[in-house]
Amino acid sequence: MQRITPWLWLAGAGALLQLVALSSDFYSLPNEPPDDQVRDAWLGIPHASGLILLSAGVAIVFLIALAANRQPLRGRAVGLWVGLVGLAATFWIGYRMLVPPFGESPGANNTIGLFGSCYFFCIPGSEGDSPADVLFGMWLGFVGCIAVTLGGLAHAFSRKGRETPANPTIAREQAGMTPYLGVAALGSVAMFVFGYTIFTFYTTTADDGGSVAWSGWVPTPQTGNMVLLGMALVLGLVWFARRERSPTSPAALGAIIAAIGAVVGIRILFRMIEPPFGDGADIGLAAYLSLLGVLAVVAAGIAQAIKLGRTAGGEARSASPPAADPA
Repeated sequence: MQRITPWLWLAGAGALLQLVALSSDFYSLPNEPPDDQVRDAWLGIPHASGLILLSAGVAIVFLIALAANRQPLRGRAVGLWVGLVGLAATFWIGYRMLVPPFGESPGANNTIGLFGSCYFFCIPGSEGDSPADVLFGMWLGFVGCIAVTLGGLAHAFSRKGRETPANPTIAREQAGMTPYLGVAALGSVAMFVFGYTIFTFYTTTADDGGSVAWSGWVPTPQTGNMVLLGMALVLGLVWFARRERSPTSPAALGAIIAAIGAVVGIRILFRMIEPPFGDGADIGLAAYLSLLGVLAVVAAGIAQAIKLGRTAGGEARSASPPAADPA
């Protein structure tokens, strides 16, 4: 507990406020029917809500790690991670307080993706900037984000933060960077970039008869957040393995990577089978390329687990002393 400053306790309190806010209502839409005026965090701004949840998770995980003296990074790095992720969440929820995402209707021959759409980002005062009343839950989340940001950054530049060394869990057996990990890293990037940036995941029919091309990022925000998190986890595990600081053995690392890919792949496949549009949608090439990236992650993880598991087993048998002759 001595490694935790009051500033980091402030960040932890802010993380709790963030979690409470995510279960609250964020918007009231006066121009909608009375039974459809309220939007909660996940229905109103799902991408920002995912970022707020990530901010709270980072703060709480690092707080627990410091309390247990198992922090993977130095105290200053811990504070910077908590503060910068909190700052990103503060910016995004503040932006969405100024620019609610409810005013845009997709027109013909538009591409609705990570960029160029008020569903995700637009300038205040544009056609997609719809009037909405900000409710207490959103203010609570905003205050929580500010507390996490201030607490994390202040801890990073405190004396105790500067003096706290890293004490990570590092497995005894390390294999460094392997070709399987390289394939897994490339596959994780592919599953996000192809499916959830600017490429066409879905094609639907607009009200005026034209077609609308959708990236998977906007119409399936929870899936997009999951794929982004999966990519970050795989790349992080590969990075630690490359530096020979993996928290698990090479075989276990491959199994973890394969499991991450399988979970993400099931979610992507579900959204290919069940598009989030009432009248259906055509599946674009990018969706299949994204799924191909998932298959690369899973296959590489399984190959790493089997190959290095056998290698470790063989080394263990060769290192064991020969049995004594009973004669």
